[in-house]
Amino acid sequence: MKHELVLILVLLAAACNRAPEYYFERGNRLALSGRAMESVEMYNRAILLKKRYPEALTSRAMVYEKLGDKQKAAYDYRRAIELDPSYGPARNNLAALYLDAGEYAEAVKHLSSALDADPSYAQAYLNRGIARYKLSDYAGAGSDLSRAIQLDPGLGLARYQRALVSIKLGDPAAAFGDLDLLLNAGPAAAAVWFERGRLRYDTKDYAGAADDLEKAARLKPGAAAYGYWRALAVFKAGRLADALAGLERTLQTSPSYARAWLLKGDLCALLKDMPAARESYAKALSLDPANGVFYRARLALLDHPAPARMSAPKRRKKQSVLEVR
Repeated sequence: MKHELVLILVLLAAACNRAPEYYFERGNRLALSGRAMESVEMYNRAILLKKRYPEALTSRAMVYEKLGDKQKAAYDYRRAIELDPSYGPARNNLAALYLDAGEYAEAVKHLSSALDADPSYAQAYLNRGIARYKLSDYAGAGSDLSRAIQLDPGLGLARYQRALVSIKLGDPAAAFGDLDLLLNAGPAAAAVWFERGRLRYDTKDYAGAADDLEKAARLKPGAAAYGYWRALAVFKAGRLADALAGLERTLQTSPSYARAWLLKGDLCALLKDMPAARESYAKALSLDPANGVFYRARLALLDHPAPARMSAPKRRKKQSVLEVR
């Protein structure tokens, strides 16, 4: 019995004498395998053994993020920055939390500090480009995104975001260039087909827009905006009945999307089905009362139609939404 006790004590002592790097690497392996709480325990041990360990704090914060605890994640990122203000990953990831929260100026501040310390940090250029885009600094965003691509040509999100910047800057050729490269690299990217389809719509290539938006809608059938824009492009391409049929499918999966009901009302009115048009406009009004004046004007047109042919609704400007990371 004494020999067994001595052996246990020896093993415990050996475990306690392990280097903090051992627990850090063990935590990384557990995190990659999806064993989050076990990885946190390994990071805890590493941090207890090594007080100044920004890498372990940052890795633990990333696990907290995956677990949905952004408060703990932000705390660990800040502690890592306090220990080593030049440690880029902690600043980049903290900035990404600010991006998620819509605090874009604060994100830019942290990302700029990360880039001051490491001017070759492609991910920080990408995130700063996204933050600047959100702040409507399109020239600055384009510069950052181009630098991110130069440093890491495999950053697909940077090309996607740069395409959005090019659209804002009125350069469709550049936008098409980035989107086409993304499609060649990964043809199953629904968001890329969607943006290219909308870009084609804006350049009045309605048949091409309809094709691209059809691909986007097939890849992501539950996205109401994809179905709406597909129907609008099909209509503008001169296929009114096909547009209405596609819109009906969208409304089956997304019955609360007011813009789709509005478009259905317009299509039904063009087909002279006034009861269906009235019902669709009324449904849009019930779903989106904040824009009631707009829908009531459509209803009024049914009672007192203008001599000119009713036009399709104009596109509303909107920003696209990305996992920051």
